[in-house]
Amino acid sequence: MTYERDTLVSTAFQLAGPSLTPALMPRLRQETLTLLRSRLRLPAHLVDEVFASGDRELLEALAGARVGAERQAVMLRLAELADPGLARMLYEGPLPGSWRQDLRGAVLGAAATRPADPGWRAPGGLVDFLLSATASDDLLPALDAPFPEVVRHVIEKIGTTLDIPQQLKACHATLTHGGVAELAALAEVPFLHSAVTDVVRLAAAAQDPAAVLERAERVAADAASEDEAASGGETASSSEKASRDEAAARDAEEDAPPPTGDELVRRLRELTQGYGSFPLGAVDWELLLAEHKREPFPWLPLKLLASRPDCPDELVLAAYRRSSHLPETSPLPWRLLTGTDWKDGYHHDRLAHLLRRGIREGAYPVDRVLAEVRPASRVLASLPYRTDPLGPAMAGLLEPLGDSFAAWRALYSLLPRFTGTSAELVAAAVEQRAKHRGKSWPRPLGAEYPVKRPEGARAVFLQLFQQATEEVQLALAPHLDRRCVQHLLVFHQPSPALRDLFVSLHGTTVLASVASDWELPAEKVGELIVLDDPEINTKLYVYTPLTDEQRRGILAGRRFGPVPGTEPLPITDELIEEVRVSGRRHWLLPICASGDARLARILLGKIKLHTLAGQLHLLVKVWERHGAEEVRGLLEETEFPERRSRKHPLPKATHEIVRSALEAADGLSVLRTELARSRGPAAQVEFLRSQGGTVDLATPALERMAEEIGPGLPWAELVREHERDPLPDALLVVLAHEDGCPEELRADCGMASLRLDHDMHTHKPTGPRPSPLDLVRHHPLPRPHRRNEWLDRAARLGMLTPLDVLYEARPAGHAAAYLMYRHDRTRQGAPDPAALAVGRAALELATAHLGEDPEAWALALRLLPDFTGTLPELLTTAAAIVS
Repeated sequence: MTYERDTLVSTAFQLAGPSLTPALMPRLRQETLTLLRSRLRLPAHLVDEVFASGDRELLEALAGARVGAERQAVMLRLAELADPGLARMLYEGPLPGSWRQDLRGAVLGAAATRPADPGWRAPGGLVDFLLSATASDDLLPALDAPFPEVVRHVIEKIGTTLDIPQQLKACHATLTHGGVAELAALAEVPFLHSAVTDVVRLAAAAQDPAAVLERAERVAADAASEDEAASGGETASSSEKASRDEAAARDAEEDAPPPTGDELVRRLRELTQGYGSFPLGAVDWELLLAEHKREPFPWLPLKLLASRPDCPDELVLAAYRRSSHLPETSPLPWRLLTGTDWKDGYHHDRLAHLLRRGIREGAYPVDRVLAEVRPASRVLASLPYRTDPLGPAMAGLLEPLGDSFAAWRALYSLLPRFTGTSAELVAAAVEQRAKHRGKSWPRPLGAEYPVKRPEGARAVFLQLFQQATEEVQLALAPHLDRRCVQHLLVFHQPSPALRDLFVSLHGTTVLASVASDWELPAEKVGELIVLDDPEINTKLYVYTPLTDEQRRGILAGRRFGPVPGTEPLPITDELIEEVRVSGRRHWLLPICASGDARLARILLGKIKLHTLAGQLHLLVKVWERHGAEEVRGLLEETEFPERRSRKHPLPKATHEIVRSALEAADGLSVLRTELARSRGPAAQVEFLRSQGGTVDLATPALERMAEEIGPGLPWAELVREHERDPLPDALLVVLAHEDGCPEELRADCGMASLRLDHDMHTHKPTGPRPSPLDLVRHHPLPRPHRRNEWLDRAARLGMLTPLDVLYEARPAGHAAAYLMYRHDRTRQGAPDPAALAVGRAALELATAHLGEDPEAWALALRLLPDFTGTLPELLTTAAAIVS
């Protein structure tokens, strides 16, 4: 509300004009002070009057306002007063902006016109503030301040960030305002550039110190001009200059010969960040190895050295021990594989990375990896199995196992704790196969839902299984547990022959284990659903992303495959139980098409069917599949699973329709006719109208209708119905956001939205629909946080003008605040003829009622915040009271 009161005060001064403002200010003193401290734009004649009055309190209120660019001219005008009492407020006060430093420069420039005024150095004054400041933004404008102690403080605090021209500027200011002694003292400040220090000493000893400084400044300016021309004519920032200096230094380093010998060692030990540009030429590796042995190099120099293909193994190993991420150009010593304890699971990813790169580049022959690197479980889990060179080596490794399940079982049992190499593992498995002969899969597991990728020994076993020949795989297949079969089917793409063998061994239902992943591709779903297997369908329904049509088909027992059938596929008890415990609406709605009485009871117990079409569809399908008596039983049922209320979930109207059909000779036909009517355009419109009281009801109503009847809206019927009897406002607003909404409906949405958003209006879904002007005349304006937006929208739609607000809107304070908001927006942007017209009308209205009487103007302003009538009524009331 403070912002609005300030706006109203500003409006009053704007309307009163220059002639009445001097008389109004003392009558509205507190209001004027608050306005001056606000961020609002001020009438120009009010600002002039504040300056003309010389009133200290008013000037301080103006200077202390934390404002933005809208008050830039006023603040600069205050700075020009060179008033020490206002200076600190001006220097600290304004919000950050591109002009803030300009204002600070103006404050210090004005101070230079009267630097001897003791007010500048008064306790808590500008000098005190600057001497306590440390931020660069605060200190940079004070480089040429008329206070030598401040300039010295600036150099001491931010001197390292200043270039030579800036430091020379500070020196010149010190000479001007402090004399030669103060200038000479700057030579002792450690943060001056050496060249500036030399100039200071030379100037302090010269007969004309100012001339020396001016000459140095000219030289520095010429150098800056050349720098600017070299950079394309744009003045470079300090960061840009630093970047160019750094680039120049880097170029110089690159042109210089790379360091060698002791210099290289020194540079390496000093290396603390990125080594990309470090010059590394011919390297004396013996020297570096000796230095590393004397005192190990840190990680970054080691990484730099390891990036050289000729780096000795010892340094590469040292770099790897510091960090497992070697440069891609580094050599790969064999000792990286054999010198690391890979039993630690922490190193698993490191081994996989090394093997991928080493095998790809030929640094690590696969047969040697299998024969020498240990433990086998880690090595076999880390191999890049899709790499071509792996095939022959793996075939040779697995050949001793043959197609003997006993040998493969021994390998699987030995894997977790075997510490030897992969070749030793296979040899041990062959040696122990007699102990495993005649035994089944150890600790067999069934399929899991949802499926997870295999881990540990099982994952390694399956990778090796995939490397075996198809003959071996077919021989081992009968011995695998169902979990292995599932993992092979889901993650390893077995050959058609192996897949067919799994089906022959376990039946078609084994393929249900594939339907165990929420990310199962649609083509895989299609391959499984055409098998028309109830067990597979159950898993598809519960664990895969089926379409709504596929869900409806499964619950209806539809056959998707090429083989026709007269009877629907049965629904498993597992699927019925999964549906019963589910709360997913998209799982339950397909029950409407199923005709299964058990599922129908579950649906009615768990969710509500909102449309008559959805309710009748459910009952028609049950009637078709089980007969009229099953439907009668559903109507007479009093208890449904998951439903606490004894009230039947189907409404009374639906009961009446269905009971009437049950009494008819051709009841099913009657019910089908009612279902067709309930799906028709007229019934859909009737349903939407009944749910269109609020946006919160209308939005889900569209969703429910799409779910229970089908996508698409009866646009032609909606248009006809709207012409006959306007649709509810909330429904119009929701329909306007739907694709395909006709312009006949969309055109009325703007008006409907305005009525809905007017929170002082009683929103009746039937009866007269007031226009925005009617709403303004008969109801208070919307609440403050929405008022401007509401009136703007009405104006954009051409349904309301600013003059309507002036003469008709209430309360008067809200109307005046909006008109001032329009006026301010016009000043900031393109001219608004309507806003200019209402400004002239408001002035004429106020003058006609209040005349030149400041008491009447002050009274009207004080009445304004709480007055409930219109602006003309307010002005009439104020004039009557004063008279």
